[in-house]
Amino acid sequence: VGLSWTEIKGQIVQLKAHDHSHPQSAEIYAKIDRLKSKAIENGFIFDSSWITRPLNENETNESVLCGHSELLVIALQLIQEPVPKRIQVVKNLRVCGHCHEFTKVIAKIEQCDIVVRDANRIHHFYPNGQCSCQDHF
Repeated sequence: VGLSWTEIKGQIVQLKAHDHSHPQSAEIYAKIDRLKSKAIENGFIFDSSWITRPLNENETNESVLCGHSELLVIALQLIQEPVPKRIQVVKNLRVCGHCHEFTKVIAKIEQCDIVVRDANRIHHFYPNGQCSCQDHF
């Protein structure tokens, strides 16, 4: 199970993929929906090739891909601090290609730095939509 951690107001917050246990869960998913809409407006296409299991009846490609833990943590940070300078995330697994591309778009839309430490490396997503790994992940 994908897990991601971040620090908010001096407390470590952990979310797992498709987590609905956080008290602000409804706000987190609403923020994800707004980010998805803005990303699509900017030409982003959701890549279903990163889905490794059959979808359930109530799932869409977007709902599965956007439920990854790092995206939930990023959305929570954006709720807590609407104009952040930097968001920092630690993830227990490697970031998938979809989340990597989507996080580049989020950094550009929100004009903030997003740093994600995954199982392989540190990704620094810049407000210009680039990543420090130069897309070698």
